[in-house]
Amino acid sequence: MIPTIRRRAGTALAAIALLAAGAALVPAPAAATGTPAAAERSAPAVTYLRAVAGDEQTVSTGRQVPQALTVKAMDGSFQPVRDVPVTFTTPGELTFPGGATTATVRTGADGTAQAPALTAGPAAGRFLVTAVVDRNAQTAFEITVS
Repeated sequence: MIPTIRRRAGTALAAIALLAAGAALVPAPAAATGTPAAAERSAPAVTYLRAVAGDEQTVSTGRQVPQALTVKAMDGSFQPVRDVPVTFTTPGELTFPGGATTATVRTGADGTAQAPALTAGPAAGRFLVTAVVDRNAQTAFEITVS
């Protein structure tokens, strides 16, 4: 399953609920009336953030997750959005290099961003790693540690 969550204000809990429900690609609601700020006009807004690689993996405790978590940021016309920060967050049972539970990377020309290597800790279970752009567009990856 590749969950995708529409652009809207929300939290990682929305990602969890939509992941469990089999989230689908849904267009964002129309913007409120008014003139957008100059910064918003100069760069396309990320409307969709899609998990394109690394979802539903299984890894043994203490081992590195085999496939890198990768997302694609797209605008309302499904065109890639480059050079936007994507923040990956783990629940703590999985960590990025140095034991970090968050990592921020920028999208490339193709709109994709790849999280740094992810390592499982000693706790077994199913865990969600979220990826967020400005708290608006988000998705999640399910990683099972056994």
